[in-house]
Amino acid sequence: MPKFKCDFCKRRSTKAAMQKHEHRCFRNPNRFCDNCENKGFTRNHIIDHYYEDTPCHFCSKRDPKIEEAIKKYEADMNKTVDELTTDNNLPF
Repeated sequence: MPKFKCDFCKRRSTKAAMQKHEHRCFRNPNRFCDNCENKGFTRNHIIDHYYEDTPCHFCSKRDPKIEEAIKKYEADMNKTVDELTTDNNLPF
């Protein structure tokens, strides 16, 4: 069975699972949030007909600085053997 890779993270699975995952992947900038349906807030029922709008827990956690740090870390982790051995910081 062929494996497919997410375009936004390193997850691998079947084609149907990847299509569903990529639609909701947290690293996808155009993702669909199941929690708030891309409204940015959730409506919590308090009493009878009273509701409270609270910021979406998942959408509010997006931080461009953290995403940039993740990209930098992943770029460092995906270096080739040639790139790693050209540095003079070899342990032996």
